[in-house]
Parts: sequence; C-alpha cells; structure tokens
Amino acid sequence: MKIPAAALLTVALIGSAPLTASAPISASAAVATVTASTATTKASNTIKVQNVDVTMLFDGVALQPPAGQYVFMYNNTTYVPLRFMSYALQKSVSWDAKNLKVTVAEPSSSELVVIKEYLMNATTSASFISKSIALNNVNASYVFSGNNKALPKGQSSYLLNGSIYVPLRFLSESVGNSISWDQKTKSITANSKGYEEKNKNVNSNGNGSGLSAIATPTATADVSGAGTGSGKVSYESITSATEAKLNALQSQSESTLMGTLLEYVSAKDDATRESIKAKGKQQIASFRASFNSIIADAEQKLNNNGYSTAIIQQYKDAFDASLQGGIDGAASLVN
Repeated sequence: MKIPAAALLTVALIGSAPLTASAPISASAAVATVTASTATTKASNTIKVQNVDVTMLFDGVALQPPAGQYVFMYNNTTYVPLRFMSYALQKSVSWDAKNLKVTVAEPSSSELVVIKEYLMNATTSASFISKSIALNNVNASYVFSGNNKALPKGQSSYLLNGSIYVPLRFLSESVGNSISWDQKTKSITANSKGYEEKNKNVNSNGNGSGLSAIATPTATADVSGAGTGSGKVSYESITSATEAKLNALQSQSESTLMGTLLEYVSAKDDATRESIKAKGKQQIASFRASFNSIIADAEQKLNNNGYSTAIIQQYKDAFDASLQGGIDGAASLVN
C-alpha cells in the first residue's frame, strides 16, 4: 500500500518540492530554496497600495476572498488573489514554490470537492476595512491548461502572506472565462464555463448554478464518490478523495508558509521577527487542524464501509515526520 506524497502536508516552513514518506526534508535543500527565493524577492520592488471595496459575483453567487486577501489597484490595473479567483471559476491551482511556478487547470472530480468546500467559507464576509498593504514583486511563471502564459509588458505579479496577486485582465484572458470589471460600481462579475453551459440549456426555473451546488451537501457527496446510493463506497474512492484534499492543503500550506518565511528573513528588527514567527505558528496550527479534519472524515468513511483504517496512521506518521522536518530545517536557517 503506497503512502501518497499528498499526505506530506507542509514541506513545513520551506515550500520545497513535494517529498515522499521515506525522504524527509533536508536542511540543505531548505537553505537552497529559501536563499534563491529570498534573492528574487529582495531584488524586486515592494509596492504599497490601498485595498478596494469590491463586489464579486461568481456564477450568480456573491463571494469574498478569505480574510487577509484583497483586491487592489496599481498603475490603473486591478489585481486579484489568483487562487481565490481560480477556485471561484472552478479551476484547480498548484504552486511550485521552488521554481516559482503556478499551474491552473481543470479540476478532477475529487479536486472539485476541495474547491467547493473552500468556497463554502467564502460566501460570507466581514465588513470592509480600508487598509494600506505592502506587497513584494514575485517573478513567477504561469501555466494555464497546459499553456505557458506571460504577463503583459509593464505588469507584474505580487506576493502577500503566501497569496499571489495577478492582473484581473491577464487572469481572464489566460483562464478563458468571462470576467468583467465595472469601474463605477467597483464590481467583478465572472462565470465558470460549466455555469455558462448549463445556463444555455436551463429552463425558466433558473437552476444550474455551478457555485450554488456548494450549499447542497448531496452535490458534494456525489462528486467525492460517497453518494447516497445503496452501493458500497469503494476503498479507492475514499482514499482518492482524501488524497486530493491533502494535495490541495499541501499546496496552500507551501505557498502560505513560504510567504511567511520570506517575510521573516527580510524583517529588519527583532520585534517584527517575533510577530512573524507568531503568525507562522498560528498558520501551522491552522493547517494541522485542517489535516486532522480531513483525516477524521476519511477514518469515519472507512469505518462506515467496513474497511481497514491502517492507512490513517500512515497518513499521520508521514505528516508528523514532514512537519517536524520542515520546522527543524527552517530553524536551522533562521537561528
């Protein structure tokens, strides 16, 4: 029985290439990765901008980015968080922190489950708070549906707290979806291809919203292979869905923690470093909680269908080993 690389969540404070259970992270690889990434960041400019109060409508559903993510204007260009926007358009996103490469593609059925769960947390938002934010220029490369896409001349992408921001028009043209920006009302309207196709064939009852399905538990269950039919859910469908969730969590943790580590390395004083370190610990705790939630759900499904739960311990052991290895590697770098 294989232990999937997806179970190795964190590559913890480093963001290096995905590992296997038999290959714990090495401090030397961590140093090489962070040194290269830090050099890129320091050689780039930092911009200071004001966030913008924006209304965002995806497939007829109002969504807002998670806390700590923003929409802003810079040089008359609207910038948006790439992962949030891609998920809202029903696209998968992977981040190769070592090579600074972002890949956006059509999701598998199990990846779609993760995306819909992510979006469920984006349907409500707190009141808008105006903030001045500083972002680092990041020289990332982009692949959309297997095709390399370059930012237009004179435009850049930026990194803040592990989230990459790109120009809205660049994203629209690259992802192939209809995305409109209304300057007067400060609103973004976008539709996924699935939503547009369903609307072509829908009757006057108006059903068929791609994102509205996130509020319907049976829709999620059907996609994950744990539907309500009388047939027994297969072992493979349970573990595959679990590994897809772990993959998504791995990608998110890598990008977030890499951003935090770069902030720490670039900090000018001890007070700032302590604040960043505290934030990093909170992020790790959050990712650990997400990991535990995914594992608990998988264990329950395995039990309910009469399967062995031995793989659960393998997931946990691999996670703990990778997490501790990442923490040790980061400590050796910053101490």
